[in-house]
Amino acid sequence: MDIRARETVILASDFSGLVNWYRDVLGFAVVKMFEESYLFCNLETATGIKIGIGSAEQMGIEPGNRANNTVVLQFEVDNVTSFLEHVGENQGVVTFGPSFNEKDNFWYGGFTDPEGNPIWVVDKDCP
Repeated sequence: MDIRARETVILASDFSGLVNWYRDVLGFAVVKMFEESYLFCNLETATGIKIGIGSAEQMGIEPGNRANNTVVLQFEVDNVTSFLEHVGENQGVVTFGPSFNEKDNFWYGGFTDPEGNPIWVVDKDCP
């Protein structure tokens, strides 16, 4: 059985607001937008990260405390410190870091998007 990668999907309370944030703040490009029979958007970065954003309400989901998510997005960036500063200045919330792991020699941190979805960020030296 072959399993192929698809986008990770985030169910949003504010569909348009979250699509705009990932596009405008994190630099994702809108690849495809569905707005007629349901709300769903495919987004992708120039480096190939793919996510989907859908309407939580249309899926019958009432999001709870997203800090308790058991699935976490993780991104790699060149400069964790400046990235977290950028996120914090643009409606994201830095939850930890930037921190340096001396044992393995890499920077890391965490933040949430405007709806509270947790995301981790590391630099290229993360094992």
